[in-house]
Amino acid sequence: MDILFAEGSEKKTVTLPEQTLKDLAVEDLIRGIAMNQEERAILKEMWAKVPVDPKDIRFRQEIFHDLQVNTNLRDSLYESLSMIKTMKEYAGAKHAVSDKDNALYTLVSDLRSLSAYVNTSRYLCEKLSDAELRAPGLLQLRDELKTITGTKEFEEAGTDINKMLEDLSTVQGAIIGVNFEPDLTIKEISAIEFLPYPTRSRYKFAELATFITSLASAGQNAQGAGSRAAVQRMTDPLLVAIAPKLEKHLKRHFAEIQRLLSKYTRLDSHFITEMYEGLTFYLSAARYAERLTEKGYEICIPKIDESRSGFLEAKDFYNIRMALIGEKNVVKNDFTFSREERLFILTGPNRGGKTILEQGLGLLSLMTSLGLFVTASSCCGLPFKNILTHFPIDENLTINYGRLGEEAIRIRAIVQEADEDTLVLFNETYSTTSETDALYLSQDLLHILKDRGSAVIFNTHIHELARGIEAMDAWEGKSRVVSLVMEIKDNVNTFKLKRSAPDTSSYARNIAMKYGITYEQMKEASAPSETST
Repeated sequence: MDILFAEGSEKKTVTLPEQTLKDLAVEDLIRGIAMNQEERAILKEMWAKVPVDPKDIRFRQEIFHDLQVNTNLRDSLYESLSMIKTMKEYAGAKHAVSDKDNALYTLVSDLRSLSAYVNTSRYLCEKLSDAELRAPGLLQLRDELKTITGTKEFEEAGTDINKMLEDLSTVQGAIIGVNFEPDLTIKEISAIEFLPYPTRSRYKFAELATFITSLASAGQNAQGAGSRAAVQRMTDPLLVAIAPKLEKHLKRHFAEIQRLLSKYTRLDSHFITEMYEGLTFYLSAARYAERLTEKGYEICIPKIDESRSGFLEAKDFYNIRMALIGEKNVVKNDFTFSREERLFILTGPNRGGKTILEQGLGLLSLMTSLGLFVTASSCCGLPFKNILTHFPIDENLTINYGRLGEEAIRIRAIVQEADEDTLVLFNETYSTTSETDALYLSQDLLHILKDRGSAVIFNTHIHELARGIEAMDAWEGKSRVVSLVMEIKDNVNTFKLKRSAPDTSSYARNIAMKYGITYEQMKEASAPSETST
């Protein structure tokens, strides 16, 4: 089974562009969610792949819900990650030594891998059986594990493996005699005596290694290239030399290990090791959701409604990055995309919350698609299958084409890819050209996207664009164009969204008052101070 996709799924995903992930600050969010570098790498890859089938989204949501509400199960599965990782590592070691045709260590790695599989399967089966589950994915996993661990073959495997490992453990140490070449490479193992107890040495291994390395370096300096070739041959020399002696000593075990492994070739551990990334994905999100709720942030699991294509509604929504930075006074807004209203022109003052709002909506759609929670009191509908963005980029990246040329290239690519299942987020597009040119270019851009049926948020300072909505509504396409502004009350940014035509004068006065450059402020500041005589 696949823990990320429903049974019978075609497993179709859309990979989001790297620029979209950057503009939505997905990597910043992942850094806050992940526990370590390995988790960050896994999540970065998985968050970029958006499932397109609503059935897969619901499948993931149900697993996430079970892990969110069942703390004991979540902790147990988190513990299982280290066990699954051990299985993967044994498999990797097995392939590495197999490439060197080292029969002894290939067999031992196979045996360890099989042992880890048996122990991990039993552990997962026990923990899933103890939990109250409703997610079909976890129920299916539990039932498969019960079937596997309940067979006579599996029970015998556990018994045989334990006996074999016990037999192998009777060799706990060895006394060896080593003969060296003049350049200190190992010539042969002259004697070996196996012991049922660990040996002790007056020298620590690190001291011996340093001593031998020093001698080898001295020999290299004295003898030149011939000695360097000899030093290169010293890769694991003791392992290479001692392996035949071990194989001879343990010859009776070889046949038994081979028989045991061939007996259990049908026990396939791949379905467990292949869950590692998926479990990491769910557990990291469930762990972070718990942290948010403990801090008082509101979250919910969206309701996926296939009957309302093109519809996505969020109540009391806020950008999850506000929680990530620990913002206490989070301002919430309602927002709805529908077939009738899909194109929004967003204006407002600088630092009034425009970018935070549209970035947050992109993250809300992405997290809904991934089958995770969102930061809202409720969310309903269908997320977008693709998200494209056009945010300002580093000036150094525009050197070849100029800023406007760079914008034109990126916008052309966006238009070619956008369709009715795409959310497109623009942030101050065409801001480097004149307002007249920017108005003309922006109208053409919105016109073609209205034709395509794409959902659009156009964050801009071109207020004249929002005043031309009546003409835009006459264009072909079902969607109306809506003017939104970030509200100002008493010359203070509220970060609340409202439907309104832009108010240029209030924005300008707000900025002027903030920086003390209104006529009254500057006159008061420049007035001569009174002095007493």
